[in-house]
Amino acid sequence: MQNLDDLHLLTPLRILAIIIVAIVVAVVLRSIVTRVLSRTLGIPGTDRSRADARQRALSSALRSAVVGVVWATAVITIISELGVNIGGVIATATVIGGAVAFGAQTLIRDVIAGLFVLAEDQYGVGDSVDLGLATGEVERITLRSVRLRDAEGRIWHVAHGNVMCVANLSKSSTALLELELSRDSDLGVVEEVVYRLAARLREQQSAAPALRGDLTIVGLTELRDDRVIYRVSVPTLPGKRDEVRRAWRRLALEAFREGDLLAPPGPPTVHIVSAAPVASTEPADSE
Repeated sequence: MQNLDDLHLLTPLRILAIIIVAIVVAVVLRSIVTRVLSRTLGIPGTDRSRADARQRALSSALRSAVVGVVWATAVITIISELGVNIGGVIATATVIGGAVAFGAQTLIRDVIAGLFVLAEDQYGVGDSVDLGLATGEVERITLRSVRLRDAEGRIWHVAHGNVMCVANLSKSSTALLELELSRDSDLGVVEEVVYRLAARLREQQSAAPALRGDLTIVGLTELRDDRVIYRVSVPTLPGKRDEVRRAWRRLALEAFREGDLLAPPGPPTVHIVSAAPVASTEPADSE
């Protein structure tokens, strides 16, 4: 050891040993992170491709963080081996890190929220979601934000930290179908017409593939001054409620035209009649 020190080889060998140890530790920790996430996210019965996508995103973030910590420790140790006072370096790094963390607290909040979104599988690519700020289909999801495309084709970028609640419309979907009817409607007749409309709905090419079950009659849900609201529900495939609603409205319009259903009265018509001019009864002035 003394001979190595005399030849000025001891410090380079120590630095080489530190680098080798850092490489080994980084590889081992990366492997551990991958295995732990594989066992945690690989739940039987779940979508394998979806679980793999979550695992890749989470493992990439966690492995990067672990490798960063390992190599930061290795660099500090190497600087110490070179005889540099690391106290000042650590103090400077602490001040800079605090300033960066204070300025990037929104970014940190978004990344932490993104980790929970992926870990809890709140939504993924292809899901139809309502984030409050925007509604649409998820096209891309990262640790910081999610990209949605709404029904009008607009692209929305929403940061995870700004989302307070999430409605995943792809987990299960039910289309609520309503009929606005006259108060004079016979509910027994309405029920028979609804069953006929349900049978015709299953024959529609645009709606039949989207149906997942039988129609359920909810019944009378609202009673207004000039009309009643009659509601039915039917389970649909995720994201296919609008197709079913459009087909239902078309069938309901035909039922109104054929006289099977009584439409509510239209808005009242107001006629404004101007008053005729009143003839003067005063005698004309004589000249």
